[in-house]
Amino acid sequence: SKLYHTFDRVMLLSHGRALYSGPGGLSPSEHFAAQGVPAPPEGYNVAEHLLDIASEAQPALFNSSMSAESSEKVVDAGTAGLEKGGGSGGVVGQNVLEKVGTRASVLTSVSIFQGRSKYAATFLTQFEVLAGREWKMLRRLVVIWPFLYIKELPAYSVFSAATQLIYHAGGLYFHTGITIAGFQSRVGCLFFLGALIAFSSLSALYNLVENRPLFLRERSNMYYSPTAWLLSRVVFDVVPLRLIPTIIVSSITYWMAGLADDAAHFFKFLFILVLYSLAMTLYNFLLACFFQNGGVAILLSALSALYQMTFAGFFVHLGDIPPVLRWLQWLCPLKYSLEALSVNEVGSGLMIQDTLQGVPVDVSASVIMQLLFGFGVNNYYRDVLVLFAFVAGFGIAVIGVVWFKVRERR
Repeated sequence: SKLYHTFDRVMLLSHGRALYSGPGGLSPSEHFAAQGVPAPPEGYNVAEHLLDIASEAQPALFNSSMSAESSEKVVDAGTAGLEKGGGSGGVVGQNVLEKVGTRASVLTSVSIFQGRSKYAATFLTQFEVLAGREWKMLRRLVVIWPFLYIKELPAYSVFSAATQLIYHAGGLYFHTGITIAGFQSRVGCLFFLGALIAFSSLSALYNLVENRPLFLRERSNMYYSPTAWLLSRVVFDVVPLRLIPTIIVSSITYWMAGLADDAAHFFKFLFILVLYSLAMTLYNFLLACFFQNGGVAILLSALSALYQMTFAGFFVHLGDIPPVLRWLQWLCPLKYSLEALSVNEVGSGLMIQDTLQGVPVDVSASVIMQLLFGFGVNNYYRDVLVLFAFVAGFGIAVIGVVWFKVRERR
């Protein structure tokens, strides 16, 4: 009872609807007495009396019209809650409810709120809260984000394993020569990077599968819009966990392998891999959103990675593919990525110097590229546009699936 009397204002809810919002103390009892509810005995705990009213609320209490002053108080209370909610992000789904505002079913009882928006907060507030939650979750993934907690990690962490993989790839292709075999190793290094990105993008799929139930529950309660959720995923998943690692791995491998040593070709190389990484991440997002069964989505993603490796042009010469199957290469993002990377490498003026059967050979690398792999010499910018098309197509598909398919069915 003493704790109750410390409250300046009281809001009483029952079955998702507001019964009272106003001053505390004895004011709620007087309000309900005016509505025909018997007043509690003298000395009876007012808080328990209000709980009794809420648990056994009569339909007349819901249908009774509120005074203008009470209605204004409900709106003010809801608005104040929203403004307070935009301050910082929570960590779990319940905190999103506290930050964004009260349940949408409560707010729908106020007509002024219904006319403004179906969500309890503005888009920027929704994004701010979701971004705060994603940032806290990102900081706690010490295995993925080791630089913030390097002293807390064991010696043989996942970061150490990833670092060893990077230097293993760089050491395997360290300063490849300019012979025919050396050029094949250069293209093999580029193919290895593409395959690594394709398989590492599976983590984006698994991460989204884990967060799907929480998103369904929060979306069904109208806490935030799917657009705000997608934007937070892009900012705090795609950028720090997909694009930045791609840039780091590619930069280390590029200089260790001894590829074209000028800035222009390096940044063109980096641009292609970032585009390909973005396309693969969005593709895995699409699978995770479209299929409710995470096992099916992971299986399809792994099979598509194997399909891309087959038709990329490294294992099979593109010109030797049977005509009935040749069209499959046009649906392979890795093919465009590998072709653009190879064309960028030979475009630096690379010359092949080798000896065949005692005969010295000095020929442009573009000739060997066409002979061994069937790549077009002038296809770099075409491949860039096609990769952009894949990114745009997968992005639009993800937005459409999230808006129209990823929703709770009741």
